[in-house]
Amino acid sequence: MLAILPLVIAGGVTATHVAESRAAVEATPRNEPLRRNAAGLESAVNLGGFAQGVVGGNANLAIVGDSINTFSQPDWMFTGYLLEWQPRRWRQIQTSPLSSSTATASWVEFATPPNYPIIRPGQSVPGFEAFAGANTWPLRAIEAEDWSGRAISAGINRNGFSYQGGMFRDADGQGRFLRSGRLERHRTMIVAADQPAYRTEWTIKSRNSAAGTGWTAVEVAHDFDCPAEPGLVWFDHIIPGSTEGLGNVGTGLFTSGVGPLSSGVRTALPGTILTDLELESGFGLSYIGEGGWRTENHLLPFGDPESPLILISTGGYPGGYSNDALLRHVLAHEVTHFMLWVGTNNGGTDTNVPWATAADVAGILDRYRLVHAEARKIDPGLPEPAFLLIAPYSSNDADVFFSGYADELRSLAGGDVAFIDLHGMVLERFGSWSEWEDSFLSDGVHPSLLGARTFARMLWRELIAAAGSPADLNRDGRVNGADFGLLLGKWGCDDPGYADLDGDGCVLGSDIGIMLGDWSP
Repeated sequence: MLAILPLVIAGGVTATHVAESRAAVEATPRNEPLRRNAAGLESAVNLGGFAQGVVGGNANLAIVGDSINTFSQPDWMFTGYLLEWQPRRWRQIQTSPLSSSTATASWVEFATPPNYPIIRPGQSVPGFEAFAGANTWPLRAIEAEDWSGRAISAGINRNGFSYQGGMFRDADGQGRFLRSGRLERHRTMIVAADQPAYRTEWTIKSRNSAAGTGWTAVEVAHDFDCPAEPGLVWFDHIIPGSTEGLGNVGTGLFTSGVGPLSSGVRTALPGTILTDLELESGFGLSYIGEGGWRTENHLLPFGDPESPLILISTGGYPGGYSNDALLRHVLAHEVTHFMLWVGTNNGGTDTNVPWATAADVAGILDRYRLVHAEARKIDPGLPEPAFLLIAPYSSNDADVFFSGYADELRSLAGGDVAFIDLHGMVLERFGSWSEWEDSFLSDGVHPSLLGARTFARMLWRELIAAAGSPADLNRDGRVNGADFGLLLGKWGCDDPGYADLDGDGCVLGSDIGIMLGDWSP
């Protein structure tokens, strides 16, 4: 287990940094309007290196965003990535506790329901706010009042997402269990402190076996090595694979063997990260953000007085996360790549000034570089990070902000920053917002399942085009008979997926033509 020690990062981003970042962007000459054509020219900038890591299955990608990408929503973008992105190999995925009644990527089972609120900065659970952070959706708190029993089983929920190789149920909503016969690492995470008020000792049970056969690995009374103040720590449980039955994979925290939670004692549960240890490299996904968050909520550390309030049914809270929370997320997920998609309906506070919102994004990049550098001091195996900026699709017909924002984000590309103009791609292919919103959006803003799959597929096609031939279906760097076999396996229009090389929704002779044109000598 990697020991996580308290860490304070000096030089945090402040309101002064915001003003300086905005001044720098405002001094940058405005780009000429983008020229787009049916070939999709200029849809991406500096994408090659980023794409090679993701498509080749050699990246752990953290998606930074607002509700468009929140992975607790089964029909939103995270599901689209899991269904439509086809890296060479999947290696890592995070489960989470249930979000109210919304299925996420896991299940939660309780003997008796305890107090179980979401942790948001500045709200709900005193003592956790300073940590509450990088991903508030899966973070839940338990405070016991004569409660005992099962605390959490981070496994599968009917509407959960797929994990290629058998980690999860299918992401298409049919709820079919998948099976993995491979060796897995289940990184079970808690948020707690080495204080009497926090529960740090749990029995950990894991399984990767036929459904209903019970737990196959048990660690009784494991004491997590917690810092003095509340922070993220984890225990790595190594689980052998199974080829029996339909499959049932998960890790649970239990009070059995260590006694019930005492009244007033608390802990928080961010979920479990599942990693295929039989792969030396591969692709993984995680999420940083929360619904309603603007660019300033990612730019300004927790507690900054300039951080915008996020309005919810119970009032408002100051969205944000500390550098320490971001650091621990990077270490826990071994993050190498970041994709920033913020602003579909939650741009900066200056929502009519696209260059001000882009200046916030420039500040986010600086903040993340700073924190990732600290992470590499602790884990020298992490490479320097790569970033991808997404120009979001429109959420109305008044397209002034979105086109200007796309231009501004494009100007930030270069060095470790790549750019994809999803706004321009959607506009060129489908027209203005009113022409396609009924087809692809569930509420005029957030994607439906079809929209999530469509937008994810458009992004993926840009990634594979930048990484190499789209006909290299198995991502081994060559186009040959193995890829032809995969294409034939997707023949027709029922489930074309990654084999739809020309993007017409079917795998037919035209796709064979593209593959033959890229055939490796």
